[in-house]
Amino acid sequence: MADDPTTPAPVPATGRRSGRTRFVFVDTEATGLDHERHELTEVSWIVRFEDGRELERQFFPQHTVDGADADALSLTRYHDRIAPQDKTPAAEWLTLFLEDAQDAVLVGAVPDFDAQHLDRMCRKLGLTPTWDHHLLDVETLALPLIAAGPEAPRSLAKTCAALGIPHDKDQAHGALYDARQTKLVFDRIWEVLADLRANERPLPASVPRDSGRNGVDGARAVDPQVADRLADATPADEAAPEQRAERDAHTPR
Repeated sequence: MADDPTTPAPVPATGRRSGRTRFVFVDTEATGLDHERHELTEVSWIVRFEDGRELERQFFPQHTVDGADADALSLTRYHDRIAPQDKTPAAEWLTLFLEDAQDAVLVGAVPDFDAQHLDRMCRKLGLTPTWDHHLLDVETLALPLIAAGPEAPRSLAKTCAALGIPHDKDQAHGALYDARQTKLVFDRIWEVLADLRANERPLPASVPRDSGRNGVDGARAVDPQVADRLADATPADEAAPEQRAERDAHTPR
């Protein structure tokens, strides 16, 4: 019997309605740190759907460099890496982002920076943000595994180094690269925790804050014993998928 055309097709459950969580690993680059004056130059994200599928997106939004911060342009290698790219109108890339981010938790390195820019773009276009109001900052999430005690979050480069994740300073501050690094940090944290729980191991030794400064390869920056423990950590579920434009990260160190 044919489907009744008057009966709407069921809408797939997303986010908390499905009992699973959709995550969007997001990163943005901009012409500066002021959300009201400066404009987005690159937006990239990796959406991990509830069933584990992942998709990568990268866009270079239409923008001007009026009032741009010279340091921000230098840090993102704007003239070499961003300026030559084809630019996409916000109505196109933002609509896709809102679809991908439906009921999702945004994950980033200082994701508030990215979320504020995205929220502002929604207001400009008369659109409503679709993502969950909870944001996950991997730089904060990692601290209990890498710090000896309470301290301010570390940069993405230092966090990667402390967790034994190689970090290429020449690709850093590219939105897609940083989104990928954010996902690696997120997954590494949960892999380590799953291993500790499964084997009743103690927490790894803390890693000095200056380890991995300026994007040194994380595999060499951490104490070898710690790196070995982190490298040996495996997820309990073998089927599981393996302040960003943080305010201080926009200042060369």
